[in-house]
Amino acid sequence: MSAELTLLSLADLSRHIREGHVSSVEVTRSYFDRIEMLDGRLHSFNTLRTEAALAEAQAADRETALGNWRGPLHGVPIGIKDMIDVAGVPTTAQAVHRRDAIADEDADVVAALKGAGAVILGKQAMSEYAVGGTQLNHAWPPACNPWNLDLDTLSSSSGPAVAVAAGLCAGSVGTETAGSIRAPAAWCGVAGLKPTNGLVSTKGVLPLSPSMDCVGPIAWTVEDCALLLSGMVSADAEPNGLRLPIVGDGIKGMRVGVVRHFYENDPDVDDAVLAATANAIDVLQDLGATCTDVRLGDFNELCDIARAISWPEEYAAHRAELEAYPDRLTEVSRSRLQDGKAYSTEQYRAARQKRVEVIADFNQLMRDVDVLVLPTLKKAAQILGFEFTELGAVDIDMTRPFNLTDGPALAMCHGYDGEGLPLSLQIIGRHFEDDVVLRVGHSLEKTLGLRDRRPRIALT
Repeated sequence: MSAELTLLSLADLSRHIREGHVSSVEVTRSYFDRIEMLDGRLHSFNTLRTEAALAEAQAADRETALGNWRGPLHGVPIGIKDMIDVAGVPTTAQAVHRRDAIADEDADVVAALKGAGAVILGKQAMSEYAVGGTQLNHAWPPACNPWNLDLDTLSSSSGPAVAVAAGLCAGSVGTETAGSIRAPAAWCGVAGLKPTNGLVSTKGVLPLSPSMDCVGPIAWTVEDCALLLSGMVSADAEPNGLRLPIVGDGIKGMRVGVVRHFYENDPDVDDAVLAATANAIDVLQDLGATCTDVRLGDFNELCDIARAISWPEEYAAHRAELEAYPDRLTEVSRSRLQDGKAYSTEQYRAARQKRVEVIADFNQLMRDVDVLVLPTLKKAAQILGFEFTELGAVDIDMTRPFNLTDGPALAMCHGYDGEGLPLSLQIIGRHFEDDVVLRVGHSLEKTLGLRDRRPRIALT
């Protein structure tokens, strides 16, 4: 029964808890059993809150018995990326010297989730300070891709994506600055949403690039992402007019812009990615959407603008530590953070102004379409530590330009390659139209019918 419970979608699990078919305590214990059994090979969790989580589950069950249901996250166990504060637990950011950096209080997003009734299982693995990539010689073993333990997870929200795919939690909270939610979601075959910037509070999240950082959900299905997001939006971060996600309205009449020039003639994009994307576009049209090709700016130029903003901010966020305690960080992370030092103030300001222009152009384009679609990544998962191979010199992700535009960006599984590894589609939307992006993704996901396929390790 343990495996059956932990492999339910968040939506189904929530319904079972609400209807009294299973208790939150039983579910929470099942996840801890799975973590004990599997995570020695996956390395997706850094810290577990066993006693605290079971106490939260017991409280949720007492409320359920009294008819006090807080919503779809009530009694549902989730994980938190280890750069987000959870009171009483270290926020390590995968840096050795932070192993005893106990958080005094919850980050806003954690407080919101607890208020929605969620049970917090623990803190999940990441790349060091969210910049170092998958380092094989780090103090922590790298999080391994559940579809093949010899393959990489890609980018910093690795533990959350691994844990969701392997059935070690019902959902996770990740962060991203340049694709760190969407990229690991893609290679681990799950759904991940970069929400509209500002929709979810970043207070209590270790800063990296303040103008780019955001917090978002990672879950097995698009619907699960929507449910998780609904519990993450804190009252002081909620903009007027926000429409909380409704995923069941269908997409007939929607206008979809295909950013074909970003990927179709790129020699680094695998044929399997092209085929899955073409099939997804056909399915969207079958569902009643109108798909037309659109053009943004040059992909590489947009990436350069994004780096010229985020990298100097990342260096500034860690400058004091880099200068005073350079040996605290691994050589890889230290070198990567110091890349931002090369940018002048004038270059940074120019990039910030270009970003304003990019957003204006994006908003103009989005008058004619409701969402954009394109692949999330150019290839399926590669060898563990691939960033330090020759392939790592190539921009394998197609996420970074949409960290410039500030709006929602969803990654969702839209197929598998010949080796059975998951492939991923991005769906991009207008500012604060996260609900539209999720609705399109949910409709596509249901029609594709790929959510009954888990990694083999998850079926253990």
